[in-house]
Amino acid sequence: MAGSDNGGSPLSPRHLIIPGGLTVAAGAAWEGWELARGQFHLEPGSLGHRLGEAGPTLLLAAALATIVIRLTLFVVGHRMGGPPPKLMRQIISLMVWTITAGVLAATAFDIPLGSLVTTSGMMVAVVGIALKNMISDLFTGLSLPVKLGDWIEVDGQLGRVVEVAWRATRLITREDVTVIIPNTHLMARPFRNLSQPTPSYRDSFFITLPSVLPAERIERNLLAAAHQCPEVAAQPGQPDVRIHAFNDRGIEWELRFYVPDADTATQVRFQVQRNLLRNLQYSGIDLPSMVIEMRKAAPLRHDNAEMAFLRGIELFDSLAEDEAVALTWAMSPRTYAVGGAVVTQGDPGESLFILKEGLLAVSITAADGMETVVGQITPGNFFGEMSLLTGAPRSATVHALVESVVYEITRDTMAPLLQSRQELVLQLSEVLAARQLRNAPMLEASRQSVEERKQSLTRQLFAKINTFFRIGEPAGV
Repeated sequence: MAGSDNGGSPLSPRHLIIPGGLTVAAGAAWEGWELARGQFHLEPGSLGHRLGEAGPTLLLAAALATIVIRLTLFVVGHRMGGPPPKLMRQIISLMVWTITAGVLAATAFDIPLGSLVTTSGMMVAVVGIALKNMISDLFTGLSLPVKLGDWIEVDGQLGRVVEVAWRATRLITREDVTVIIPNTHLMARPFRNLSQPTPSYRDSFFITLPSVLPAERIERNLLAAAHQCPEVAAQPGQPDVRIHAFNDRGIEWELRFYVPDADTATQVRFQVQRNLLRNLQYSGIDLPSMVIEMRKAAPLRHDNAEMAFLRGIELFDSLAEDEAVALTWAMSPRTYAVGGAVVTQGDPGESLFILKEGLLAVSITAADGMETVVGQITPGNFFGEMSLLTGAPRSATVHALVESVVYEITRDTMAPLLQSRQELVLQLSEVLAARQLRNAPMLEASRQSVEERKQSLTRQLFAKINTFFRIGEPAGV
C-alpha cells in the first residue's frame, strides 16, 4: 500500500535522531550534575540548583517518552499500512516537550502545580477541539472492518480498497476513478463489503416479460442462461428465479446467481444477459413494449414462429416453404425435468432432437465405466442427426441441466421429404460432413486437405442416408 499522507517511509533511524540525541544529552547531564554543582558552587535552593536537580531528570523522561510514543505510533502504523502522519508526530512531540517545559518552569520558579495543570488542561482542550476531526479519523481507521483488495460499496460508490490511511480510505472504481472517503464518514454510513466473508456473492438483475407466458417456460430460459455461463456454473450456490413485481408491461422477474468476485461481476452479468437474449430469441419470446394492447393471449405454439425457428437451424435452412411447414407440424415437443435423460449412449435411435428452451449436458461413458461431461447444448442446437439419417446408435448421453423443452423429428417424419427430393439428401450430407469436420481435430498438413475430407465424408453420409431410407428402391422392398 502507499505510504502515509505525508509521503513518508517506514520507521528509520532518522526518526529517532532528535529524541535519541536529547536522551544522550540528558544522561550526560545526569552523570555530570555533581561535578557541575561543586565547580559552580551552587547553593541549595538557588535557581541554578533547582534547574540542575530537576532538569536532567525531566529531560531524560521527556526524551524516553518521545521515543516510546514514536515507536508505538510506527507499530500501530504498520497495521494501518503506512507510517503515521508527520503532523501527528509533531503535535505529540510538541505536547510532550511543552509539558516538560511547564513542569521544569514550575520547579524552578516555585509555581504551584495546580495552576500549571489547569493551564495545561485548557491548552490540551483547545488543541483537542481544533484537531477533533483528525483525531476521530485516526482512531476510526484502526477499527475499520476492511482490508486491502476488498470491494466495498458506500453511498453508491463501488470500488476496490487500495489504501487504508490514518485519516481516509482510498478506493479505485471500475472506471479507474479514485474515491477518497474519510474514515469517520465510512464508519458513520452503512456500507457493503462484497469481499467478506468470501469473495463470491450473489448478483442479480431484473427483466420484464409478457404476463401471458407460463411461469415454467420463463424459468427454463432464465435458469438456462445462468447455467450456460461457466463462472456461474462453477459456484457452489445455485441460480434461482423469483417474481419481483407486476406492472403494466407484464411480470418483472429477478434472476439471481453467484459470481466469483466483485471484480468479474460486471462481465459475468453481461454474459448471463447475453445468454438470456439468445435463449429468448430461439424460444420466440419478445420483450414487451410500452404499448398496452388488449388482445387474446396467444397459444404456446405459433406456426410462423415455429417455422422461423426450424428454418434457423443449420440442418434445415435449405427446406422449401411447404417442406418447412410440413416438418413444423410434425415436430413433437417434449419437456424434460432436471436430470432427465433425452438420449442414452448406446441405445438405438431413429430421431433427431432440437433444443428449444433450457440447457442440456452431453456426457460419454468410457469402456471402464467412467462418465465424462464433454459439452453443453444450448437453445437452437440439434443432436442425434446420425441416428435419424443413418440409424447409428446414440454416441453419447444427453440429460437436462435445467427443465428443458426439445423438439423431436423422427425417421417417419423425414422419410417422405427425402424420398421425394433426393437433392435434399445431398444437402444434408454436406451439412453433416461440415459439422463433423468442425468437431474433429485439425488435420495434419501431410494428410488430406479439409475440402477433400469433406467431400469424402459427404459421399459416405450420402450413401448411408440413401441406404437407411431406402431411397431409389421400390416400395415394400
